[in-house]
Amino acid sequence: MEELHSITVLQERLEDCRDVLGPDLQDLIRDTIASGFSVEEVLISISELVAEDLATVVKVPRLH
Repeated sequence: MEELHSITVLQERLEDCRDVLGPDLQDLIRDTIASGFSVEEVLISISELVAEDLATVVKVPRLH
């Protein structure tokens, strides 16, 4: 198994990506809350989904 020690991503690109993702993410959070879930449930679920995707991309065990 290959061990991951670090990930290098340019801060400017992360900022640009956040600018693009931010509005859609806020819409997703708002729509999911409107469906009857609490903000905590929504944020934890999003966190778990992101962790699963990140683990797949960097080939490490699941984070959650």
